[in-house]
Amino acid sequence: MNTHTHLEDLSNEIFFEIFDYLHALDIFTGFTSLNKRISSILQTISLRIVILYDHHRRQIDFLSSHLTFHAHQVISLKMHDTIRDDTSIISLLFNRHNFINLESCIFVSINPSTKLENVFKQLKSLNRLVSFAIYQPVNEHINENNKYDLTRTMLLHKSSFLRSLILHHHYHYLDILNYSSIPSNLTSISLSICGSSSVISVYSTLSILRLCHTIRNLSISIEQTDLFQDNNVK
Repeated sequence: MNTHTHLEDLSNEIFFEIFDYLHALDIFTGFTSLNKRISSILQTISLRIVILYDHHRRQIDFLSSHLTFHAHQVISLKMHDTIRDDTSIISLLFNRHNFINLESCIFVSINPSTKLENVFKQLKSLNRLVSFAIYQPVNEHINENNKYDLTRTMLLHKSSFLRSLILHHHYHYLDILNYSSIPSNLTSISLSICGSSSVISVYSTLSILRLCHTIRNLSISIEQTDLFQDNNVK
């Protein structure tokens, strides 16, 4: 006699394993409203959000509609600010939802027009945050005020869990001289320092080293924007 195993016959433990391999958008697309049991499981799992450049706005709106009831379950975010048919996606989601239990956050290619006030407000309040990263292409500039606020917010973050920062948004870090110290819980920092040779040099790292009392891994890249300019060219 042939027996058939149906999806609903799987144990809760197997569903937890399956969902651990999927991103939030995939989970909501494939499993929402199947039955009460699945809906109950979806209320208890941790969620990871990944938004890439090739996503569409309709997918973001679909995801956002479900985050209304699940934002507190999100522990990981990786977001491109510009997608195929829209921009400022980071601001859009942070304005709509509070990710109070976020542990890992990665921003990619922040659009210059993106308003980050509410993003900064949420970042400051994330007391479970373990790692934060921003990856900004050289040819994509962030508003200078946003650079300043982002740098200060993250380098002086109060989360006792925060261990890793990657700030690759091409900033001069001159204002770091005004910091009294960097929180002692940080163990890994990666910075991209960028500016004219009259402003930054290898010695710019000394002020950072002075504040990094417990850092075990420190990576600093320096780009002098006028290094290859020929002063004789008119």
